[in-house]
Amino acid sequence: MKIKLTIELVPSTVWFSSLYNIFKNSSQQALWRDIKNMIFKKEGRKCWVCGRTDRRLEAHEFWDYDDKNKIQKLVAIHHLCDLCHKVKHIGLWLHTDKGARLLDQQGLDSFDVVNHFCAVNNCDQDVFDKCEEEAFKVFAERSKYQWKQDFDAYEKIIRPLIKNEY
Repeated sequence: MKIKLTIELVPSTVWFSSLYNIFKNSSQQALWRDIKNMIFKKEGRKCWVCGRTDRRLEAHEFWDYDDKNKIQKLVAIHHLCDLCHKVKHIGLWLHTDKGARLLDQQGLDSFDVVNHFCAVNNCDQDVFDKCEEEAFKVFAERSKYQWKQDFDAYEKIIRPLIKNEY
């Protein structure tokens, strides 16, 4: 079965070192807005995964992992609807008190997130459970290591903004 909407858990050792956070922490949010606007022009105002146009869109960084050399590479940024984005960051939304509170504030609950995963992937709860279990196994293994980050096409933009080597 091909899973269109996947769960992506970033290793804990690189939490908060995303491109978005680099821009935010260096007071360069305008650069992030420029990237978002470029994506809107290129892809339109719809979710890159499910195609929805009726929900809030949020930019999401897509990473590839070289598990042998411990390199996390930024490969793309796409807009996702808020529900697809919640699936990508399911650790926060379904497994923390903060996520539960935020869902409640938005008039949502964990069933909305799981049901969205199942609807997009045309699958049942068992498939979701297996995908989530596998994602957490990968997360646990990858979180044992420090990762070198490769921002690829964005490297020239961020190099002057970061003080530490990543």
